[in-house]
Amino acid sequence: MLEQWEALVTYFSTVADCLGKPIDEEIFETVVTLNAAGVPTVMSCGGHLDERRGLRLPWVDIGPQDAAFQALVQEEEALRHEVRLAHQRLSALREQEDGQEALLPETQNQVYELARRLRAVQRALCVQQIPLRARLVKYLGRFYEGRLVPFDRRLILTTGLYTRLQNQGAIDLYLEAPYELQRQKLEEYRQEIQEFTAFLKQLYFSGQTETDQHQPA
Repeated sequence: MLEQWEALVTYFSTVADCLGKPIDEEIFETVVTLNAAGVPTVMSCGGHLDERRGLRLPWVDIGPQDAAFQALVQEEEALRHEVRLAHQRLSALREQEDGQEALLPETQNQVYELARRLRAVQRALCVQQIPLRARLVKYLGRFYEGRLVPFDRRLILTTGLYTRLQNQGAIDLYLEAPYELQRQKLEEYRQEIQEFTAFLKQLYFSGQTETDQHQPA
């Protein structure tokens, strides 16, 4: 168990984003702990408050790491691009006055078909993440048994291309708040994630996490 933990620490110490930046120090142990507990991570942010980027509260995205899921992610991205182009073609046809109206039905059908395929792929992505979300919900449920914190501080899951673990208040509640309040919330939210991390780490080392843990490639 300790050997696996140390292997994960070593691995994630080498992980960097597309700009070559390592995992934020504030969220590093959370990333390691989630992976140790069988919840593979995809991306993360430790939270930032600066003039250039404004308020960025901490989060971690989770998702399956198998080839089938990654193929779906690529297909979803490609279809979103195709849908966007198809909408542009449709808008251009509607604005033309040179007899192109006959192409409108065909282009509309293309947009509808692409949108249908996109929704199907997005649904498949959501379905494949259900087991991981269910696992994380169990951990969060145990963490919040008898734990009373302000509602905006509680950790929640949101869905998109991946499943995101973040604080409730990260959903745009403090984007225009005074600087001091933003700084306060950033520290509170980091602390909540760190306390959940400590809780999950304790479960891991006591053998109470799921057994099909995901090893880094």
